[in-house]
Amino acid sequence: MGVEELTNPLLAGFWNETRLRSNLEAVSPAAGQPDPGLSVQWTRIAAALGLGYGERSGAVITKGKTLMRARTTPSAGALYPFEVLVAFQDGHEYALYHYDAAGCSLRRLAAVGRRDLADLLAGSARPADPLAGDPITTGPLATDPLAADGAHPAELPAAVVAVVARPWHAMRKYGRRGYLYTHLDSAHAATNIALAAADAGFAPAVRLRFDRRALSRLFGLENLCREPQALVTLTAPTGPATVGPGRAPRTNPFAVPIWWHDGGRGLEQPDGPEREAWDLVSPVSTYHQPRDLARRFGTTPAIRPAAAGTAPLVLTGRDADPLADFGAVVLDRQSAKGFLAKPLDADALGRALAAVRGGIAVDCADGPLAGLRLLVRNVDGLPSGAYEYDPDGHRLLPVGGDGGSEEAVVAACMNQGVAAGCAALVALHAPVRQLLGERGQQGLAELHFHAASAAQRLCLGAAAQHVGITCLGGFDAGRIAELALLDDQEEVIYVVAVGVADENAVKWDRAPVAYSHARDPRQQPG
Repeated sequence: MGVEELTNPLLAGFWNETRLRSNLEAVSPAAGQPDPGLSVQWTRIAAALGLGYGERSGAVITKGKTLMRARTTPSAGALYPFEVLVAFQDGHEYALYHYDAAGCSLRRLAAVGRRDLADLLAGSARPADPLAGDPITTGPLATDPLAADGAHPAELPAAVVAVVARPWHAMRKYGRRGYLYTHLDSAHAATNIALAAADAGFAPAVRLRFDRRALSRLFGLENLCREPQALVTLTAPTGPATVGPGRAPRTNPFAVPIWWHDGGRGLEQPDGPEREAWDLVSPVSTYHQPRDLARRFGTTPAIRPAAAGTAPLVLTGRDADPLADFGAVVLDRQSAKGFLAKPLDADALGRALAAVRGGIAVDCADGPLAGLRLLVRNVDGLPSGAYEYDPDGHRLLPVGGDGGSEEAVVAACMNQGVAAGCAALVALHAPVRQLLGERGQQGLAELHFHAASAAQRLCLGAAAQHVGITCLGGFDAGRIAELALLDDQEEVIYVVAVGVADENAVKWDRAPVAYSHARDPRQQPG
């Protein structure tokens, strides 16, 4: 080793990480641990991560007007204000890795005790709790993973994926509203990872009702200004991955995993401004203000059913499964950067909406679900106006109105140019204030998860039908509610624009100043 390497650890680290090796065994694993590159189960999990939250073809313009490779899930401002940690079952313990979507690298952080993780997953759902029901001891919805026999690790999930918010990464651009974007963006990723894992043959379940402080202690996140927002447990398949007939499991060619399982640097440390932002969200954060709600395990639909209405319009695609070939669809998903002033085909819209009818296994099956109000402006075969979508019947219930002018729609979307020309707006809505009173911070977290989960499925359904789509976090909730003729108690949580995508458009509103959120473009953020 040369003198410079001895005196410059950064240079030595760079040299080590950029050395090419043709023999996998030359990459030293952690002492006493198997090489995960040779583990079929770990490899399948890594492939699911690459599809669920990995890079894909194409690029986006970041807030600094630079290019970055696009990913399989959307994010407000392409900021991705969260991190993904994965605990892989490794004999009688778990091996915790940090998954970095940029470059698809997995870097070992620490070992996690099997019993500690099992206790966290079991939580407070016990037979003595009259509201908890009978415990489930096997499968993705297990309430007590060690109840049958604590000596057998097969009773535990093959992996636990933690989607951990880093609020400052969104708040430095969007202020306190950026904290809500961490919930939306994390939910997009957690939903997509669960769908990708199911496509690979695993049995996934999303958990939102868990002790976030306990997980932070277990995963070494204390004092790092990070909030675990969702856990995705992956129960191992009993045999080869089961996919559609004649179709092999798909992998993401842009996310070939690189394993660093010999330790190394930990997670990035927060600075002063990040700590200040962390304190700022303490009154609304589920980490700072936990709410102990009984777990309700089950597969919940993405959105709530609608009340019966007059003259419902049945949509095309009621019996279709738009996500049957998830691997192909997720790699085609992209956010439209603009729309052409052309009518959208009603059949394509119907088949895209069919994707939100599905659900995923969660521990909050009784959680608050959003409704879906569709503001039709330019769809062949559908009169302009507001409609409530009923997933049970896969139909639209007419509400009224004329769809609003383009000027009104763009103004309601905070003058974001991408909204101009859209054929329809999708408004996900709920009685937010009532839910906050009933469920507190946990209700806020669950509501935003379910809304973004529905939006993610809609994004995938749109990709399957070649419908242009983009999610909008910046909108005037009052104006959108007026255009969509929502009742007074219903508030808009999330907005999605659909239409005929303009392939030549450029989305410039990821500039450093968030003018899409009512800031003057000349004003410096702060």
